[in-house]
Amino acid sequence: MILLDDLKMMHYRKAENVEKELSKSDLPFEDCMPKSQKDFLWMHVKGGTKVSNVIEFAQASLNKGEHRCVVWSGSGGGVIKTISCAEVLKRSHPVYQVNRMAYTSVEEHWKPQMEGLEEIIVNRQIPALHILMSLDELPDSIEGLQKPNTSTDFWEGGRANPQPQHRPQQQQQQQHQGAGGRPNKRHRSGRNKPSQQHGKPSAEENQPNSQSQG
Repeated sequence: MILLDDLKMMHYRKAENVEKELSKSDLPFEDCMPKSQKDFLWMHVKGGTKVSNVIEFAQASLNKGEHRCVVWSGSGGGVIKTISCAEVLKRSHPVYQVNRMAYTSVEEHWKPQMEGLEEIIVNRQIPALHILMSLDELPDSIEGLQKPNTSTDFWEGGRANPQPQHRPQQQQQQQHQGAGGRPNKRHRSGRNKPSQQHGKPSAEENQPNSQSQG
């Protein structure tokens, strides 16, 4: 059975995703950011990030003394690689580690393929993972603190387990650009379902995408 909403969406094509740009004040580390280190290296990890490139950059920064704290951030397809970056870095540096999950906003843009229809923008909240790693000792009172040379059960099998700390009440909102009706978008079961191969992520572009903010 094809729903009316599905028929409407057949006349649209997926355009682009626009993710909200985070600032340092958005990071969920108010209780554990080292007071003596106001500046830190902030590495943004995406699905196409080449792990070896960002790891080398972070290691060089710590070795040169440019920073003593690194924060890895990733959302959507970048979460798995964010975990990988943290696991590799702590093998070479004795760091104190804190893992936090949150949500970030993404706009999905849908373009009409026939005259008379309006562009649709779908606002979604997707999970994001932030990992703080500090060469300086952090207080034992910090929730979830992982000391150097210790393991964690925060994630298992390459997937982060805990739910994000602050889940917005509104999960998604649909908007129109301009006047007109407000068609809804629904997912059709069985369409564009990503393949799963023994829990491993699918192949991704091999392009580095990292930032540091001073």
